[in-house]
Amino acid sequence: MPVLFEFSGDFYIVTPSLSAAEHYAQQHCELTLGNVHSTLPPDQVEWIFSCHPIKEVGKGSPCEELITDQG
Repeated sequence: MPVLFEFSGDFYIVTPSLSAAEHYAQQHCELTLGNVHSTLPPDQVEWIFSCHPIKEVGKGSPCEELITDQG
């Protein structure tokens, strides 16, 4: 039974240009799946999932103000 789990989100990257931000996202931003689990008994399920998803970097847009995480 093929199953697709899709995660999406945003990276806010401070760079001099959009092309630099896209390059930084491609080269330096990643996600690794931590744990694949099921509530089925172990003898009823077996899975083959890559822990490294396919990355797609969309077109970004410049921010008008710097967003910082200074809580």
